[in-house]
Amino acid sequence: MRRVTFLVLGLMLALIMPALACAIPQIGGRAEPTPLPPPTPMGDTLILTIPLYRIGLEPGGAVPGAQLRYMGQNGGMYEVTIGGLAASKRSGDSFSWQGIVAPGVVGNYNLRLTATLLGRLVAAGQVTLNVFNPMPVVINTAPTTGDALYYNNIAVQYLIPAGRAIPGTTLIFEGVVEPGGPENLAQEMAHLSGGSGYPYFAFGDSVGWMGRLRDNVTIRYSLRVIALEENGLRVAGSAELWVENE
Repeated sequence: MRRVTFLVLGLMLALIMPALACAIPQIGGRAEPTPLPPPTPMGDTLILTIPLYRIGLEPGGAVPGAQLRYMGQNGGMYEVTIGGLAASKRSGDSFSWQGIVAPGVVGNYNLRLTATLLGRLVAAGQVTLNVFNPMPVVINTAPTTGDALYYNNIAVQYLIPAGRAIPGTTLIFEGVVEPGGPENLAQEMAHLSGGSGYPYFAFGDSVGWMGRLRDNVTIRYSLRVIALEENGLRVAGSAELWVENE
């Protein structure tokens, strides 16, 4: 019986010891940190949203970039065309369209007719722009052509894991740098590579970037660091977009 007991204890120790060895922390050294993966390429589509797009239309006028046209007022009705088809609308009715705005750009105009103001028909709502196959390249000046479609008040908020780029830019979040190191930082800061100039940004700092997403699409970001989190860098702000119909 005693021999059987010893055999059972031996088997139990054989099973338990490897688990204990894994649980005991390493003594006298420091494990090498896991290297970060290379920056992940941005997806095939950059989605940009204008939460409240608003425009006033004169009779015969069209919503820029969309096949939405106001023809005139007929009694208490608004005569419009949507995708080339005639429709009669009242105040509060939908005025929406989705289609190609320019090469590589699709727009979704989810608007409603609100009222007439000083003879103009006001349409308002959300606009979403999808830029396909963006390849960000830094430029220093915005387009000067008067033919470009211009969108502003684009709301932006991103959470960027370490090793990834801020979508639509060349700025790569390398990680959080603690104070007191060789960088001579006085506080915790985010390290952003891929730009020019000082690469460290503290909580509340502004982050600006301008560049081309495609040959006919230019974007300018006005962002701020709103959080340095364990799972990444969070930035928020606005963007402007210029789209040329090549």
